[in-house]
Amino acid sequence: MPTHRGGPHGSPHLPSNEPHPGSGRTGTPGSATRALFRPVAAWPVASRQVLALGVAATVAALAAGCGSSSSDASPPAPTTQVVTSVSGEKTTIPLKVDRIAEQFPAHTVTDIMLGAGDKLVAIPQNVKTIPFLRKVFPGVNDLPELFRNGGKVNMEELLKLKPDVVSTISGGDTMTPFTQAGLPAVNMAFDTFPQLAPSIQLAGRVYGGTAVTKAKEYADYVNAKLAMVQSRLAKLPETDKPSVVHIASYPPVVVDGGKSLIDGWIKIAGGTDSASGVKGTHVTVSMEQLLQWNPDVLIIETPGGDQGLAANSAQSVVDNLAKSPGWADLKAVKANRVYLNPQGLYPWDRFGPEEALQIQWAAKVLHPDLFTDVDIRSETRSFYQKFFNYHTTEADLDQILQVGSK
Repeated sequence: MPTHRGGPHGSPHLPSNEPHPGSGRTGTPGSATRALFRPVAAWPVASRQVLALGVAATVAALAAGCGSSSSDASPPAPTTQVVTSVSGEKTTIPLKVDRIAEQFPAHTVTDIMLGAGDKLVAIPQNVKTIPFLRKVFPGVNDLPELFRNGGKVNMEELLKLKPDVVSTISGGDTMTPFTQAGLPAVNMAFDTFPQLAPSIQLAGRVYGGTAVTKAKEYADYVNAKLAMVQSRLAKLPETDKPSVVHIASYPPVVVDGGKSLIDGWIKIAGGTDSASGVKGTHVTVSMEQLLQWNPDVLIIETPGGDQGLAANSAQSVVDNLAKSPGWADLKAVKANRVYLNPQGLYPWDRFGPEEALQIQWAAKVLHPDLFTDVDIRSETRSFYQKFFNYHTTEADLDQILQVGSK
């Protein structure tokens, strides 16, 4: 039997009974079988290329076969999303929201601004009493008022309306009756100025579609106006900041205290809040307390839209205050620095997107010399055109800005 010796790299020589290249001889019987078991590295180059092509084709065929299996079918598109309320609660809501129940009066304005007004199925008491809101969104007149002062709700009627989401007035226990009834509830209400833009953008995510873009446009606008006001007042000495009391209603004297939204915009606008020691919103104080504060400036809210108050003029509040002993002795009254706070779709001073106008108006009221270029009428007209697609008339602007009321 022939002896096989390793080649220069340790590979075996071809068996002697196989044809030598170029010899023209054919191998003896069985040579083809033995050739199949040679190491691939010893195969001719052409054979190795054919093998590689065959393996590749097989792998491709297997891959194609796997790709056609039912396991590769696309998963169904999601129909829900999880959102986090301003107060931190997580809620699963439909991706497509078509029916909105609104518990928070001021948030009705956000719904309208984001193009979701036509999706409202229920609103709070007294929202439809605000004249300018009825003009911008006449559909409010046909909506049932199922939410009442003190968090009361007509749950039986609300369930019949089958809302996709309930926009609540606050978080925590306020949301419990709705979740227990199987209604998705989200708190989109803001309590401080820094929460304003994020709360609007949360509403955009909840409502979806074009509301997302409009919410982003609003956030950009309010942040730009806030930066403008803050930059002009950045170097203002504390001694140049007038003391301010904001009166929400009378009688009795109702104010908003420290850490409230009202306290926030007073400070943003370059004032000091005389009522900062009072905690909370809508806090009743005595006339004696107001006389003790004796502020440089009084800002009177135009009541209306709140669940407990029908719309009225700020001048009606001033007229009642003027009958109180000591009113005429107040520093702000003597200096003719009693101002009527504007009201558009809602009072500018509290909890709605019109807060973007409020900080500009208040800054100009408190520091007119630093904001001579800010034309509040022009800014107001532009705001409602941009965010509500509504062209204000001169009569509208007079009503909003309380011109001729004081």
